[in-house]
Amino acid sequence: MDLAYDNFWNPGHPARFPARKKRGHRLSVPFPGQAVKVRKLNHKWAEVRLPKLGWLRFRLSRAIGGTIRNATVSRDGNGWHVSFGVHTGRRPDRPNGKPACGVDFGVAASAFVSSETMPRLMPPILTAPEKKRLKALEQRKARQIAYAKKYQGGKYSRRLRATIGQIAKLTTRQVNRRQDFTHKLTTDLAKNHGLIGVEDLRVKNMSKSAKGTTEKPGRSVRAKAGLNRSVLDNTPGERRRQLEYKTLMYGSVLIAVPAFHTSQTCAACGQVDPESRKGCGRLFACTRCRHEDDADHNASVEIEVRARRTGGSVINSTRSTPRVRVPASSRRHTRETPKPAQAS
Repeated sequence: MDLAYDNFWNPGHPARFPARKKRGHRLSVPFPGQAVKVRKLNHKWAEVRLPKLGWLRFRLSRAIGGTIRNATVSRDGNGWHVSFGVHTGRRPDRPNGKPACGVDFGVAASAFVSSETMPRLMPPILTAPEKKRLKALEQRKARQIAYAKKYQGGKYSRRLRATIGQIAKLTTRQVNRRQDFTHKLTTDLAKNHGLIGVEDLRVKNMSKSAKGTTEKPGRSVRAKAGLNRSVLDNTPGERRRQLEYKTLMYGSVLIAVPAFHTSQTCAACGQVDPESRKGCGRLFACTRCRHEDDADHNASVEIEVRARRTGGSVINSTRSTPRVRVPASSRRHTRETPKPAQAS
């Protein structure tokens, strides 16, 4: 806390006023590495010595593989966990020289890679029975909170806390499955490609609420809320964060390109026309060269081309999908504007 206030009063530090953790915030306690000792019991279990707590047994889910610099004990819906910050001494790999690719992160298709013909879809993170149970638990929680406010002065009962714990267990399972898919996707991309192009998305602006104000209420608020949940469920920001450090580990390069008109640009001829993708459907049909492709795959190829144009000189990798292109001098304009007639 003292360090947080020192950073706040320091004019050269970007830290803001220290904020208190909410009651529902994830409970976590950090420990410095000098105060932590670990000893292995067998190939599945180990013990960690923490100040004031002594030796605690934990399941060894993976090898530590380095010098422990810190340890964090945290709790979620599945119980208590301990994580270690480890210094491995690993340095960034040399460029691997593997093919380049562009990746289009979306909602209908979780990720479409330009070098592939089928999208990568995230499996359902909750089964149908789990969704039904989660809905029933949320309804039970709402009834119990209303009862607590009416008859108990807002005090939570043991049954209400048990309901909250059951909801937390399901949502933690949901988060773990989403993280599992994200890690497998980003690791595969970083290992098997030398250049990875992604869109420079502003996720906060994409998932902004449409409810508006009292004077100017928004339109289609519930539909926009559902779209926001779908966007955040695919975690485009987390995927980019993981790619930033995994590309250094496996000798590849990550380049974020502007997302301007990637879904309306033809990957074959470079024509930009919103009529090429009517109604934001799955089919892209160019109005100039009649090139047809899946809209997400066409966008991924365009992302790859922009990434190669930006960082192609620093990476020695082959192109995944050769295309015939025309000069893109006027690609930023959606349509060609006619020149005004000159007065004679």
